[in-house]
Amino acid sequence: MFFKFTFRKFLTHPYELAEQLKSSTMRGFKVRLLLVFLAGLFLYGARELWGMSTESITPVLSTMSTADYTLARFASLISSLLWAVIYMSFYIFGFAYILAIITSIPFKKLLPLQVLMMGILLIEKLIVFVVFVMQGAATNVSFLSFGPLAATFLEIPFFIFFFNKLTVMTAIIIALQFKFILSYTGFTKHKKLLWTLIIIHVFMAVVTASVGLIPMENLFELLTGRGAGNA
Repeated sequence: MFFKFTFRKFLTHPYELAEQLKSSTMRGFKVRLLLVFLAGLFLYGARELWGMSTESITPVLSTMSTADYTLARFASLISSLLWAVIYMSFYIFGFAYILAIITSIPFKKLLPLQVLMMGILLIEKLIVFVVFVMQGAATNVSFLSFGPLAATFLEIPFFIFFFNKLTVMTAIIIALQFKFILSYTGFTKHKKLLWTLIIIHVFMAVVTASVGLIPMENLFELLTGRGAGNA
């Protein structure tokens, strides 16, 4: 028996996906996986071209030539796309592998779930991006996260970026993953499973917050020998 993997049907009903995966063969997964990666690359590229999260290389414009700044923006775009591929790959495949170890659910059965979750994260990023474009300005923190609240009483950038990764969508994703795993396995230790999922997401927030602190302007100067014009 076959079933078609679609976002519309399973995005908010992961328990139905779990039931289908236990008894039927899935079709259309590879196409949806490719669409998620393409959508992610397009979104990350659009954000970068618009200037979102590129304030760290602005000093290059005042200290080097226009050609150097253009090169810096191009390098920033490439690094953003590479990070998008790494992040999405880990979130889909790495997260599925971790969950497979914890829950004993076959790795391949967890991949559709993580593709759905990645889709939710991309929707969140799209909402934030559209609002910023409409406002004509952007900030380092998302209005859908705890970042703005943390920025009001914390001065350490790492903690601000960390709380910025804990969003409304994160809570929704944890809930959907929780429902999927319970439906597939009948897991009885609910609190243990919930806390395990929370810890994994907190760890990912730590990693992504750390990446966000990389000084891009210093990295560019290091790679170019403090400017192509000075080479």
